Amino acid sequence: MDTENKMKKIILVEDDPAIIDIYETLMKRAHFDVRVISLGQEVISMIKNIADGTEPKPDLILLDLILPDISGIEVFKEIKKNEKTKDIKIFIITNQQDIQSGQLGSAKPDKFIIKANISPTQLLELIKEYLS
Repeated sequence: MDTENKMKKIILVEDDPAIIDIYETLMKRAHFDVRVISLGQEVISMIKNIADGTEPKPDLILLDLILPDISGIEVFKEIKKNEKTKDIKIFIITNQQDIQSGQLGSAKPDKFIIKANISPTQLLELIKEYLS
C-alpha cells in the first residue's frame, strides 16, 4: 500500500454533489489523495500557488467543463499557459459532447471523457493506469 507521501494527488474539479461523492469515495478507497474544488476561480488560485511554490503540484486534474463561476475551458487554458503547471496531466470529464478542439486552444487534454460513456469504476481504472 502507498505510504502517505507517495499517494498520488488528484484534484477533482466538479460541482455536482452526486458525482463528487461517487468519484471522491472511489478514489480515496484506491488510496489517492483527492481534493475537490467546485469553482473555476479556486483552481486558478491554486495554479498561482503552484507557480509560486506555495502549493504542491497534483499528479492529475479531473476537470469538468461546466462550473458555476467560469468555464472549465478557461481553467484549462490557465493551467496550460503557466510554465510551472502546463505539464500537469488533465482529464476533461464532461457531458458536453460538442466541444470543438479549437475551444481548448492549442493544448490538448491527456484524456477527454464523456461522463455518460464511462462508469466511475472505469474512470478509476483509467486513472490508475495513467498514474502508475
